Amino acid sequence: MSTYSSWRSDHGNMQALSEELEAQAAMARSREASLNRRLRSLEGDLSSRVEVLQRLVNALIELGEVREELALFTPARRARDAARALVRAVVSGEGDVSYLRRSPDLADVHGYWLVPAALAVADVREGRLDDDAAQEALVRDRRRAAVFLVGVCALVGHPGLAEPWLSSVLHAPAAPDAGWGSATELSAPDPDEGAVEAPVTVAERALWLAAAAGLLGPAGTESVRDALAQRVGLLDAGARDRLRLALLAEAPALGGGGDSWGSPSGARDDLEVLRAWAAWARAASDGQGDGASTEPARAAVLSVVSSVVDEGAPVERDLLGRAETLSERVGRAPGEEQEWSAPAESLVDLLAADARGDDPDRARLVAPLLAEDLRAAAHDLAARLAAEPAPSRTLRLAGRSVTVTPTDDGARLATTARAELVARPVDGISWPVVGGLAAVAVVALVLAVVVTPAWWFVVALVGAVAGYQAVGGARRARDQREHVRRQLELFDAEIVRARQDVADDAERAGTRCEAVAEVVVELDQALDGVRA
Repeated sequence: MSTYSSWRSDHGNMQALSEELEAQAAMARSREASLNRRLRSLEGDLSSRVEVLQRLVNALIELGEVREELALFTPARRARDAARALVRAVVSGEGDVSYLRRSPDLADVHGYWLVPAALAVADVREGRLDDDAAQEALVRDRRRAAVFLVGVCALVGHPGLAEPWLSSVLHAPAAPDAGWGSATELSAPDPDEGAVEAPVTVAERALWLAAAAGLLGPAGTESVRDALAQRVGLLDAGARDRLRLALLAEAPALGGGGDSWGSPSGARDDLEVLRAWAAWARAASDGQGDGASTEPARAAVLSVVSSVVDEGAPVERDLLGRAETLSERVGRAPGEEQEWSAPAESLVDLLAADARGDDPDRARLVAPLLAEDLRAAAHDLAARLAAEPAPSRTLRLAGRSVTVTPTDDGARLATTARAELVARPVDGISWPVVGGLAAVAVVALVLAVVVTPAWWFVVALVGAVAGYQAVGGARRARDQREHVRRQLELFDAEIVRARQDVADDAERAGTRCEAVAEVVVELDQALDGVRA
């Protein structure tokens, strides 16, 4: 092998080796970058996990501290557990509860309303309420004690024993949430303080349901209805408008309404909705309900009683709430039970839902409260339907608009539009062009006779052009006149159809307005029968 060939072979090998080394270096750099990215990701994940773990550890430490602090109030916890057992036995009707009443744990705790309240209801199933113990509980915390006493008495079937304190629960939003209440009766919201839609609390909603189900007795039901009437009276104009819109948004279930009402297409039919509300008013004034809502009402009242018992003594209430929050933070599932003083829903939404719902007891309870708003909403709807513009149809001809209404059939405007369309000039034979070509043909004819026969070619050509112009113009004129005739025929057919459609629409609108007026009268008469 020559020296040059040997050198070339070595050079090629070195170049291939260099390229392989470069490829391996690029691969190494790529793997290094990938590893760096994964390391940064792991560092971020680890940092987040460490932060989460740190928060959990802090929550656990704080929870331990809170529980240690709560241990200082062991008498209150034991008294609460003993009172809970006593109340559970009284509500469930276990019989003799004297052993629970004599429990050493049921000892009085300074400032705690629950112990005297539990002792007051120990014999409530037999129709006896310890008035002294009840008054002591009310002095310590009127709101919570009133919720407890009214709820327990309703659950055992003796709501009249706690009737004097029912207003303390129903008017709770107007009173401060103080742990040390007074024995004086709380007042209703002052109408001069401004019209607001106060939220309905969970406790108030439970008593609302209990009154509808008959658990509070006739007097308690009237008290609840009076309290709701005061709330409705404080609604501002915006809330009342929202209430009336909600009432007529759909048909009620009571009286045969609900999903069965409406047009075949599924759209809301105002006339059928009004008929459904008239049937609702008649059904609401027929009498009492069937008691089908008793169990849901009992469950709601029992949940409220349980919530107010579990709330704790004034000295430990904040700590118990903090412990509950920390327990949820460290992974314990939150409880489904709502706090008794938490807002449930707005008054308007609850009123509309009960009125439209399928529970006849709730509908009958709120019927007197909604009678005037429902009446006003029905009259507003009838006025809107009566004020709707008359049906009309608008046609166009010859650049003019012809409007047909129930009082004007558009004959005058139609005649004017027809006359203008017929009077439009027709683009027919262009007589100046044809005349000019005829003159040229005559001149060419004279020249052909006098000068040379070659002019006969010009005569023939000019005559052919003149004939084409005359025939084409006549055809255009005929086509334009035919187009005008078809336009007039189509317009005549459309205006006849428009007059018929307008007459039919006007008749339907009139019939609908008359039917709505009749239904409104029926609704007024039915609402007059709703017992206030």
